[in-house]
Amino acid sequence: MCGRYLFLNGKHTKLDELAELAESKMDPDAFSEISLGEVFPGTKSFAGIYDPKKDKHLTTVMKWGLELKGRLIINARSETCFSSPFFKDCHPCVLPATAYYEWSKTKQRYSFAVSDNVFYLCGLCRREKDGELHYVIVTEDAKDEAAAIHPRQPVIFGYENAKAWCSSKAATLVENNSVESRYFEKA
Repeated sequence: MCGRYLFLNGKHTKLDELAELAESKMDPDAFSEISLGEVFPGTKSFAGIYDPKKDKHLTTVMKWGLELKGRLIINARSETCFSSPFFKDCHPCVLPATAYYEWSKTKQRYSFAVSDNVFYLCGLCRREKDGELHYVIVTEDAKDEAAAIHPRQPVIFGYENAKAWCSSKAATLVENNSVESRYFEKA
């Protein structure tokens, strides 16, 4: 399970540029709602989606969590998300990150990163009743050292697989304030 992740850590120019571009194009109040550091469930963050009409990957802002009977669902199990009626109207998305966090049974927090590289958390998103895009993070059985800490971990993509995931299902979720994604560019 992924309960928090880190967007900016001060080491990734592309993510800094993404935040600066969004700040220059967005309403200041809307921009101030975006989590730029540690991202918590219920907060807004940057996400990548694919616009089939423009044949481009775009960056937009989404809120973490889908509501189910007054409860916030923040993760989707990779083994069941495609067969679950709850996720049937969801589209693929990715969440750029520099680390994610897991907690052990003793409540010790651990940080996981992929070297000093940006990676992409696999997500599913849809437009909710409030008119905004919301997402969940897709999880899988933990591997290697992560399994010793927690039984689940987010599905993580590199650049090419993130693009392929977002393009895997035609989505029409593009918002007016979406911008062409710079974080999908190769470094």
